[in-house]
Amino acid sequence: MQGRMVLITRRLIALLTVLSLATVLAGCGGQSSTYDVSSIGPKVHIGVLADQPGLGFTRSGQRSGLDIDVARYILHELGFVPSQIVWSDLLPAQREEALESGRVDMILAGYSITGPRSQRVDFAGPYFISGQDLLIRKADRRIRGVGDLGGRRVCAVAGSTSVEGIIQRVPQAQVRERDRIGACVTALLSGDADAVTGDGMALAGASAVMGGGQLALLGATFTSERYGVAVRHGQPELVAAIDKALDHMMTDGSWMQSVRNAASGIGFEIDPKASRPIPPVH
Repeated sequence: MQGRMVLITRRLIALLTVLSLATVLAGCGGQSSTYDVSSIGPKVHIGVLADQPGLGFTRSGQRSGLDIDVARYILHELGFVPSQIVWSDLLPAQREEALESGRVDMILAGYSITGPRSQRVDFAGPYFISGQDLLIRKADRRIRGVGDLGGRRVCAVAGSTSVEGIIQRVPQAQVRERDRIGACVTALLSGDADAVTGDGMALAGASAVMGGGQLALLGATFTSERYGVAVRHGQPELVAAIDKALDHMMTDGSWMQSVRNAASGIGFEIDPKASRPIPPVH
């Protein structure tokens, strides 16, 4: 009798163990690795740049650039198909409003993560580390660094961190804001500006496409810019899913290939190791 009771007890313990394990596995199974796209879809609206080669550029209806590659990778990881993607061209000064108004669901537009911006939007990432640089005329030998900008006319894109970056470091600089980088390049070529400031890759792209061989990137960065993926406040699950997708992109080789393609397409020398945040952190 005692042996039978021991056997029953052992079987009961084994049964309870199996049931407990099944409960745990069921709980884990409810946490899908794919984001619930129905919370955004059926269409997903992505805010991007259209006039900055290397980052976000549109020519003959074809989009290219690092921001575009990263966006496509993330959306695929989240479960979206290409037919669901709606691209929305934005100027830098329009980014926060575009998210807050619901015009776009996500922004990948050379968008640096900053404290003030994080008060209006949530960021995933970063997915790229850049730095503020200077674009000058090749024939102008007066400017060799940010310290030479005192009293000089410096063009920067409105709504970018580059405006504040120059004002903080060279209060004597005459900062001229334009709505897009092409307008700054035009001002530089025409002599209405002595330099253009912005992130290195953006300046290299502008010079390659619009500079006519007359401009030079100094290659002396003086800030660190962390490009992030912006979404509306209050979507922690979406932020986590994007971070997971970025981690995959950086570990499977896709990120490195995209960075190299973007840089080589505009003749930009880049150090992938210095530009790569591992893992994605805020």
